Amino acid sequence: MVVLPSAPLRPLRIALFAPYDLARAGGVTTHIRAQARALRQLGHPVRIFGPASAPLDQGETALSRSVTVSFGGTESGLGLDPRSRSRVATLFKSEPFDIVHVHEPLVPLLPWFALRYAPSRIVATFHVHREHGHRWYPAVRPWLQSLIRRVDVRIAVSEAARRTVAAHFPGDYEIVPNAIDVDAFRAPRRRPPAIVAGTPHVLYVGRLEPRKGVDHVIRAMIDVQRDLPQARLIVVGDGPEREALVALARTTGAQVDFAGRVDDEELPAYVQASDVVCSPATGGESFGIVLLEAMACEKPIVASRIEGYETLVGDADCGTLVPAGDAHAIGAALVSLLGDGNLRRTFGAHGLQAARAYDWPVIARRLDAIYQRLLPE
Repeated sequence: MVVLPSAPLRPLRIALFAPYDLARAGGVTTHIRAQARALRQLGHPVRIFGPASAPLDQGETALSRSVTVSFGGTESGLGLDPRSRSRVATLFKSEPFDIVHVHEPLVPLLPWFALRYAPSRIVATFHVHREHGHRWYPAVRPWLQSLIRRVDVRIAVSEAARRTVAAHFPGDYEIVPNAIDVDAFRAPRRRPPAIVAGTPHVLYVGRLEPRKGVDHVIRAMIDVQRDLPQARLIVVGDGPEREALVALARTTGAQVDFAGRVDDEELPAYVQASDVVCSPATGGESFGIVLLEAMACEKPIVASRIEGYETLVGDADCGTLVPAGDAHAIGAALVSLLGDGNLRRTFGAHGLQAARAYDWPVIARRLDAIYQRLLPE
């Protein structure tokens, strides 16, 4: 049983700063919105700020336009508009906040301005893991160090994420993991038309870009279909590799349905209706929120044995880890799980038990405890 900390001591005015385009789908933006909801449920007034390429919902404010750039094979929309400097400064002069929580504070430029001008206590969360570190950090480290010194509490979402940033900016970091709303993800949903009852389905969820390794699970499906001819792969997500992956499925004969981008409300239905969730990323993963979503829905996992996945899946005994980039190993693991209902149920039960520790009410209380200790009695 998870024991929640005591109720918040007092309501706090909290500003959450997003590093990436709030109008585009992404793991960090989804995390920030869920964090805002969980903190509001504790009684805190919360506002979200960030770059945006389109109008935003109530409670969210765009302080910069979005510019698309690529880091490590991942496309992101960043707030690179220098005019956002004055907007951030004006915001902090006109609106008081008790806590300013900046996600990915070293991503230019908007998070930098938040660190520079916030008069409040500052909390910063680092999400990214890079096996070989950030190549551009050393070049700008002296200047970024002055910004990092303004952070009162540094948070990393995993030990892997902590090592990535601490290699260049040593200091104390608290590990506060990613989270999901477990009960909301488990609420019954209507089966998507693409997932036919009685047919074995493997699900991939994520961006379609090289480091995600989707080509490997497509090739793995050839091995799977030799043993289970009706098995299908459902690919949820979009990205620059979509055309190439569609072509790969066509030329190899793999049975793949590309569902495209699915919004947050629809996604649980796909996870609930699948038999196995596969995350074949080759690197650059700090945690694996998709794995946590699968665990909440009691779905077994086949994932790459990479640092960002190994602790979560291995410790929970909720799936099978295989060498990154090994399509045959992925295929063998999928065949084993799809052919063994008892094993799927066992892994699923273990996953749900582990996922409860990552429920947003639990994680929000941990964040609240951090915020409260920063402010005077």
